[in-house]
Amino acid sequence: MMRARRWVAMAAAASTALVGCGSADEGAQPSAPAAATAGAGFRSGDCNGVTDADIAAAVGPVKFTRSVVSDAGCFWQENSMFGTVGAGMGISTWWYRGSDMDTERSLEQTAGRTITELSLDGNKGFRAYDGNACSIYVAKGGDVITWSIQTLNPATLPDLCKVTEQLAQLSQERVN
Repeated sequence: MMRARRWVAMAAAASTALVGCGSADEGAQPSAPAAATAGAGFRSGDCNGVTDADIAAAVGPVKFTRSVVSDAGCFWQENSMFGTVGAGMGISTWWYRGSDMDTERSLEQTAGRTITELSLDGNKGFRAYDGNACSIYVAKGGDVITWSIQTLNPATLPDLCKVTEQLAQLSQERVN
């Protein structure tokens, strides 16, 4: 009984301390703008609308295997090995809600990649690339969708930027 009272007292103290951490303005923040922004963005779809067959068509059969599927995107692992260890390279697509292109552009520039502006189906974006990677970012409303391919051996694949362009265009057709 004493243990239960002590637990209740600690929980009450903790909740009081947590409430004290917020500012007076936090409770007044309406949630409606987030819903309005979400409606102006991309439609949701598994892997941003791209299938395993689309990946195989873009890069060739059996070169990549889908290994991650989540609400935020997908990752196809490159089927290349160093002995018994996978190379860790692959194709990915991610959907960032509430992100902005300037943050993504800055990260790519910091990585040393060349940046070129583009537009897909009326949505502004950019391409970031170097010898072993190519990414395409496209924004709509408060959403950013990215497609990226990274490999240690680009000579074994089609042009990396053509792969991401093809996949990004398919996404635009399916979730725009």
